[in-house]
Amino acid sequence: MESTTNYDKLADELCDIHFLYARDLANVFEQHSTRGEEAALFWLSKLENPVSAGELAARLGITSGRIANILSSLDRKKLIERHRSSRDRRQINITLTEAGAAHIQQVYESAKASHISLLKKMGSGEAEDFIRLTSLAVRTAADLSAGRS
Repeated sequence: MESTTNYDKLADELCDIHFLYARDLANVFEQHSTRGEEAALFWLSKLENPVSAGELAARLGITSGRIANILSSLDRKKLIERHRSSRDRRQINITLTEAGAAHIQQVYESAKASHISLLKKMGSGEAEDFIRLTSLAVRTAADLSAGRS
């Protein structure tokens, strides 16, 4: 006999996890911000090229006003440099400074240590399943957000 999945029941369980344990999950995952200044520094470190403010805002999914505030703050802290584009003098390109690269590397290593603790606590089999399923959930959510079925 073929089993049927009760998606309504599973959705109830997911809502319970989401609402009842949001604080616990936030404590684990949001100790290290995935938005704002650290997210901008992270993207700058990954892209490894000068990036325009508009491209960075698009990567972060934030407004041009919000990215302007983030970049001003990072500039004051000497974590980024801004340079006019040689091709389009109206465009400002952003790069990490050495201090910015060192800062985001330190943040990343701290986040990684927290994640290692979480994964070790789960045990190897569950940790691997968690990563596989989390990756699947994120890809599926991205598809839904983009209107793909």
